[in-house]
Amino acid sequence: MENNRKIYTLSDLGKSLRSVIERAYSSTYWIKAEIAKLNYYPRSGHCYPELVEKTGNLVQAQMRATIWAADFSRLNRQFLDVTGDKLKEGMSILFRASVDYHPVYGLALHIHEIEPAFTLGEMALEKTATITRLKKEGIFQKNKELVLPILPKRVAVISVETSKGYHDFLNIISSKTEQYHIWHYLFPSVLQGDKAVEGIISQLRIIKKLMSRFDVVVLIRGGGGDIGLSCYDDYKLAREVAVFPLPVITGIGHSTNETVTEMVSWINKITPTDVAYFLLEKFIDFEKRIDNCARALKSDGTAFVNTEQKKLGFLSADLVQSTNQLLNLHNVFINNAAGLLVQGTKNLQATGREKVNNLSMQVLATPKQILFKERCDMDNRIFSLKAAVKTKQANESNRIGVLENKTRLLDPENVLKRGYSVTRFNDKVIRNASELKNGDIIKTKVYIGEITSEVKK
Repeated sequence: MENNRKIYTLSDLGKSLRSVIERAYSSTYWIKAEIAKLNYYPRSGHCYPELVEKTGNLVQAQMRATIWAADFSRLNRQFLDVTGDKLKEGMSILFRASVDYHPVYGLALHIHEIEPAFTLGEMALEKTATITRLKKEGIFQKNKELVLPILPKRVAVISVETSKGYHDFLNIISSKTEQYHIWHYLFPSVLQGDKAVEGIISQLRIIKKLMSRFDVVVLIRGGGGDIGLSCYDDYKLAREVAVFPLPVITGIGHSTNETVTEMVSWINKITPTDVAYFLLEKFIDFEKRIDNCARALKSDGTAFVNTEQKKLGFLSADLVQSTNQLLNLHNVFINNAAGLLVQGTKNLQATGREKVNNLSMQVLATPKQILFKERCDMDNRIFSLKAAVKTKQANESNRIGVLENKTRLLDPENVLKRGYSVTRFNDKVIRNASELKNGDIIKTKVYIGEITSEVKK
């Protein structure tokens, strides 16, 4: 070990570094960076942001910062007054800071001032980029292209149950519920701040699974002015609303600086009250249309009845006149027909008497002729029948003789005489040897006697 080398303590090195940094970085500097983590401690009021610089997703630099309680309260209030939002993670900020080094806590930036206008510009750029991206993807107008039902009776509401805006909405809708039968269901979600995007998207996806039960989605927020509205410029939330399969109506309570989510929704109404009245107007307009149709129908119906009554009066008069003319014409026709019928009947009677007399003479002469002819025919038929019977008897006698000879030849006894035999098993004639098996007892009939055998093979 060398005895002449100089050894420093860690605190010596820390003090040296601190001295060098204080001399080299004696001023304050304007720096832009993104807040990766805010690290705010409400009990002490101090804030220890973690700052980063990124190119895409690649971190180029990372450094810790400090904002003491008094400064943080002042800076956060100023930032909120200008941007409408509090300092939060993911924001790009322009700040004035001094460079500090502490032997225990290391290098840190001590933030003295934050320029809200810079962040406001960055938020505007982000909003513009979101709009451009949605238009490039061709979905910016997609939700607006949906058709709102004539009567949006089933409403999915995304809001906070305790918010005044939600209760204002309910009071207006409920006042007409019995008349118009509007049904609504609340899907609660945080509506401002860091967790609003995730909460609203989550509820939208639940509604999408149940979309057959709803006609429209209402996103409403009561009070708060423009504070915390930057979340509605978020690309993910705006895209979810733009491509949602049901019309989305927004009413998040401000009249200026329309957010991207409001731009892509089916329609944007300033307040929850406006949304409620918009829905009711659909029913009121439809009711007016029905009333107008009823009045028009009544008026047109009355005019139609009057016109048809006039037509009916004219037709009645024409019908009476035409009927009288037709009756007169038919009376003349009937009288003429009656005269013709009487004359025709007389002529027919005279012709009928003449025919009856002729038929009477024919009836008296015809039976004798018919009887003589029938007797001759009968004698001929009897002679022919006797001859046919004799011939038939001779033919049948010959046929019976031939059959008797065949029968005698086929008699079983004559067959057995010629040396044939009949074998039976259980009184059943055996025609095939496969019907028997070894040990079966069979009987064989010959011309004289019967033989009993046992099958061996």
